[in-house]
Amino acid sequence: MRKIDIEKAHGNIVKSAYDLELVNREAKENLKQLIKTSETLYQNQIKHIVKELVGGEYRLVLLAGPSSSGKTTSSHLIRQMLEKHGKHSIVVSLDDFFLGKEDRAKLPNGEYDYESINILDLDYFNAFIKDLMTKKKAKMPLFDFVYSRRKSEYIDVEIDDDTLVIIEGTHALNPKLLRAYQNKAYKIYICVNSNYDIGDKVIIPAKRLRLMRRLIRDYYHRGHSIDKTFDMWKNVLKGEDIYIKPYKTEASYLLDSTHIYEPLVYATYLIPLLEKSNSKEAKELIKMLDKCGKLSKNVVPKNSLLWEFLMR
Repeated sequence: MRKIDIEKAHGNIVKSAYDLELVNREAKENLKQLIKTSETLYQNQIKHIVKELVGGEYRLVLLAGPSSSGKTTSSHLIRQMLEKHGKHSIVVSLDDFFLGKEDRAKLPNGEYDYESINILDLDYFNAFIKDLMTKKKAKMPLFDFVYSRRKSEYIDVEIDDDTLVIIEGTHALNPKLLRAYQNKAYKIYICVNSNYDIGDKVIIPAKRLRLMRRLIRDYYHRGHSIDKTFDMWKNVLKGEDIYIKPYKTEASYLLDSTHIYEPLVYATYLIPLLEKSNSKEAKELIKMLDKCGKLSKNVVPKNSLLWEFLMR
């Protein structure tokens, strides 16, 4: 199904490609196996990471990646697998360290900057990690995304000497975080790292697959219109080039979150949403998805990463 060897396509920085016509055919003729293969490819990468963490002497796990790459689901799955190996861990989301809207910097056009690392309360975050590492306890903030501000309540977090702290977020690999603890961290970069081709032509680039994920997630989980997400996407990509991708090579492991069958699910649920927009971007995505077969979300396993984007 792949154009290059699977082992070379996962766990490093080699971009790979799926044959879309073959994916469509497998969805018709051998759907259960297609889904099993897709989920297993992702799960095996998580297992590899957990094996390295259990066998290493790490205190921190840093999981970064661009928008809609699957950071939240992956970090919690790593935690769950670590627990099965008798290794206690906690997940800390950088999203909870966002500054309130009134404290954020603005771009030259007057809009708020949502992409740079300066959206984070770096002083509080670094103090939080220092307290965890030295005092074994700290107060973790909670961010209210509805009102775009920090909540008044905090969570008391306690760890012991053997607890792994998993930090997930867009900027987790930025050296402005954890200056004193970089050598104690296992670093993961997660992304959609596979295109979909027909013959020698790229039909769905990996970056567009991420956009599809974000469009569905924003519409159902954040109440954003399709056009609003399109309007934000340009700045999202610009921010990734400046603040995220430069640190990709620092990662110990590249986690490819592509699930082979996922564009076929999006063809079912995203096309009707895209048809509400008259934008050029919407029409381009419809053309891509029209080349995909269609699958119901009912075929997606309950524990799949794809539920991070789909509506249950």
